[in-house]
Amino acid sequence: MYRVMLVDDEKIVTDAIEYIIKKNFSDIQVISTARSGRGAIEAIEYSVPDIIFMDIKMPGLNGIETIREIKKRYKHVVFIVLTAFDQFDFAKEALNLGVIEYLLKPVNRTKVVEAINKAVDIIKAEKEKRRQELELKEKLETVIPILEHGFIYSIIFFDEHQKELFDYQRILEIQQKGGYIMTVEFGDEENDGSLKNRIGYSVRSERFYSFFRDTVKALHKSIVGPVMLNRIVIFVPTDVDTDELSRRTEAIKLAETLLQRLSRQLNCSFKIGIGQSYEGIEFLSTSYEESLKALRYLQGSGVMHFMDMPSGSTHVRGYPEHKEKLMLQKVSAGDSVESVEAFRHIFHWLVNEYSGQPLKIKNKLLELLFLTNGIAWENGLNTENEGIRFLEDIMAIDDMNELKLYCSKYIEKTAAQINANRSSKSGGLIAKAKEYIKTNYGKPITLEDLSMELNLSPQYFSKLFKEETGENFIDYLTGIRIKIAKDLLKRDDLSIKEICYQIGYNDPNYFSRIFKKIVGVTPTEYRENLHQ
Repeated sequence: MYRVMLVDDEKIVTDAIEYIIKKNFSDIQVISTARSGRGAIEAIEYSVPDIIFMDIKMPGLNGIETIREIKKRYKHVVFIVLTAFDQFDFAKEALNLGVIEYLLKPVNRTKVVEAINKAVDIIKAEKEKRRQELELKEKLETVIPILEHGFIYSIIFFDEHQKELFDYQRILEIQQKGGYIMTVEFGDEENDGSLKNRIGYSVRSERFYSFFRDTVKALHKSIVGPVMLNRIVIFVPTDVDTDELSRRTEAIKLAETLLQRLSRQLNCSFKIGIGQSYEGIEFLSTSYEESLKALRYLQGSGVMHFMDMPSGSTHVRGYPEHKEKLMLQKVSAGDSVESVEAFRHIFHWLVNEYSGQPLKIKNKLLELLFLTNGIAWENGLNTENEGIRFLEDIMAIDDMNELKLYCSKYIEKTAAQINANRSSKSGGLIAKAKEYIKTNYGKPITLEDLSMELNLSPQYFSKLFKEETGENFIDYLTGIRIKIAKDLLKRDDLSIKEICYQIGYNDPNYFSRIFKKIVGVTPTEYRENLHQ
C-alpha cells in the first residue's frame, strides 16, 4: 500500500485528487491532508507518506520552501507539484528539488493518474535498488572472508605472487602501499612456554573465529586469514612514511591490545609474532617468515617483534623452512614427486629433532597437512571436512613409518589432483559455466551462484574464468545480455522495460546506461536507427 499526502489551501482541489485516487487505485491511500506548508511539516511527523501532492502558493511557507524542509529529513518522499501559476522560476526550482511532475490547475484526471503511476515506478525502483544493495552487502559479507583467505594463502604459499597480490589489493580496496604480517598462535601454555593442545584448539577455534576476526578489524583495518591448526595470520596495511622504530612501536601496541582483548574473552593463552613492515606488498612473504621466527622465539604468552629478537636468534632450532616452502610451492604447481621429496626431508628432520616426542611430530605434520589442504581449496578442490579427518587419522597412528606414508600419500594425491584439475579446466568447467549463463541470463545470476553450481570457490572460479575467456564473469554475462537485447529490439511487440526484465535486469534506467556504454546509443535510439 502506497501512502499519499495532499497539501493545498483549497479543499476542492484536495477532494478532487482524493476522489481520482480512490477511483483509479486500489493500492494507494490518502493518509493526510494539509492546508499550509507548516501544516504539512507537522503532519509528516506522525505519518510519513510515499508521495506528496504540493501546492505552490499557500499561506505562510510556500510549496517550494516546504518541499525543501521536508527533503532535509525525508529524502525518499516523491513530490508532485500543483499550481495555478505557470512560472518558469517555480518550475526550475521544483526540478532542482527533484519534483517529478509539475501539474497546472485545474487538475486533469489523466495527468494525475499518469503522475501517480510515474511516482509509484520511481518508488518501486528505489525499493528494488535498496533491496539489491542489501543483498549485495550480505553477499559481500560472505565473499570478502574468502577473498581475504586467498590473499593470505598467496603470501604464505607462493614466491611468484606479485600479480595475484596486486589483484587482491585492488579487489579488497587496500589503499596503503605496504604493511606487515602478524601471526597469532593460541593454546594451553606448558611449563616450557610452548602452547599445547593445538589439535583441540584447531577444532574449538571455529566457535571463536568470528569474535577473533571482529576484534582484529575493530582495532585496525586488516586482512584476517583462516585458522591453520592453531594459528591465524593477519596482514596489517600501513603507509611506510615513518621511521622503523615508530612503525615497530605502533605494531607492538596493536598486538598487545589485541592480546589483552582476546585473553580477556577467550579461555586460552596467546602468542603473537610480528614481522617487519615493508613498502610493497610483494615483500609480505618475508614479513610472514619473520613473524614465525618471532613466534618461535617467544617463551610463553606475549608479543615479540622480529626486530626485537637478540642477534643470532633468527634461525630458531634449525627447522628447514626452505623445504616447507618448496613443498608448498610444488603442491601448488601440481608436482607430486618434488612435493613428496621435500616433505620427506622435513619428516626426517622432525623425527631426529623430536625423538621420543610423538605429539610434537604429529602437531607439525598436522600443520603441514592443513597448509596443503589450504592450497587444495585455493585451487578449486572440495576440501570440506578434511581437517577433522586429519585430526582423527593422525592421532590414531603411532608408528612413525605409517605417519610418513599417510602424509606422503595425501600430499602426493593433492598435487596430482591439482595437476589434473589444471589440465582439464579449459574444457568442461568453463563450457558448463557458459551453458549455465546461456540458459539463465534472464535471472539475477551472481558469481557466487555460478561457482556454487560448479562446486568451486568463487575466488578460484573468477580467476579460472578470466584465464580461459579473457573476460571477467560480469563482463561476459553483460555481453550476452546486451547481444540478446539487440535481437529483441528488432521486434516491435516488446517495450524497452519488458526487454530489460526479460534479459535479467530489474532497473530499466540501469539497463539503458549499460546498453549505451557498450553499444554507444540508448536502447530507444538503437531501435529508432533500425527503422530508418
